[in-house]
Amino acid sequence: MFLALKELKYSKMKFALIIAVIVLVSYLVYFLTSLAYGLASSYTNAIEKWGSDEIIMTIDANDSIMMSFMDQDDYDSVITTGSKTKLGLFPAVINNPTADDILGSRIDVFFFGIEDDSFIKPNQSITLTGNKVIADDSLQKEGYKIGDIFGISGSTQTYEIIGFSKKTTYQTAPVIYMSLESWQQYRYNTQTPPDLYSGIIVRGESTIDASNKSLLIYKTDDYISTLPGYTAQVLTFTTMIVFLIIIVAFVLGIFIYVLTIQKTSMFGVMKAQGISNGYIGGSVVLQTFLLVLIGIILGGILTLLTGIFLGDVIPFAVNILFYVVITAAFFLFAFFGALFSVSAVLKIDPLKAIGG
Repeated sequence: MFLALKELKYSKMKFALIIAVIVLVSYLVYFLTSLAYGLASSYTNAIEKWGSDEIIMTIDANDSIMMSFMDQDDYDSVITTGSKTKLGLFPAVINNPTADDILGSRIDVFFFGIEDDSFIKPNQSITLTGNKVIADDSLQKEGYKIGDIFGISGSTQTYEIIGFSKKTTYQTAPVIYMSLESWQQYRYNTQTPPDLYSGIIVRGESTIDASNKSLLIYKTDDYISTLPGYTAQVLTFTTMIVFLIIIVAFVLGIFIYVLTIQKTSMFGVMKAQGISNGYIGGSVVLQTFLLVLIGIILGGILTLLTGIFLGDVIPFAVNILFYVVITAAFFLFAFFGALFSVSAVLKIDPLKAIGG
């Protein structure tokens, strides 16, 4: 401990540069991981908030809930051990009818039509009637507030925002919850729409009456994997980050090894003075862990600060489990680098090391 700390104090500039390198590489990995996780989460935030186990839609929809059309008979044919609720889902483009530039105020959203007593309603204290809606809080960044009215491109319908929900996005777009009746009027562009909806959301396990051959049950995770581009995106980012972690951690291990080997002559003198191999090896390992610990802490702080300042602009999200795995990988590879260093130190011939 004394030797490790003494050297850190003595060679401040050299170790400051080493720590700076560790800070930058850890910041890079943490930041990219948070971006990837944030982007993936923006696809599924609304679904995750449902707390559902299954999603049911028609077989003919070909995994696209927007192409699923279900009626009351379909709903009655679903038997569940828990609870079930109807969902209407369809994209829309909203605008601010009071804006100076109405075209410039357009935003891509998804309309979710739900029953007022539905367990997937984000705020149970708010009653959804008529054209009153609950919107994702990202619309607040566009200037919307409670009581504001918005329109729909290609329609004369307007809707009033009576509440906001936090992090309810679907395929990266904000979600707007409305009554199922209002959704049907929008979806079918008529004041007397058919009583149809897109799917059934289930908490628990469900079965379908044998007489109904048109429905298909998806586990929620299986449905998420069918979202357009989601699986390809997750696999791409996961592969990229895994290889980045391996490469950076491996380079970090080599870096620590080279740093230690450069001190061969110093260790030779120490061995000539009778200092034990265990003491020297322990100081190398301890010094390695101190450098990595300081660098990772600073890199993590930089990542969190970036998320605070840019979280409204980029899809940034923190996953503690991912951070733990990355941190463990850094320490593991640094430890291996230190072990190789120690093995080299133990083989040092004091006479050769000091030029004798």
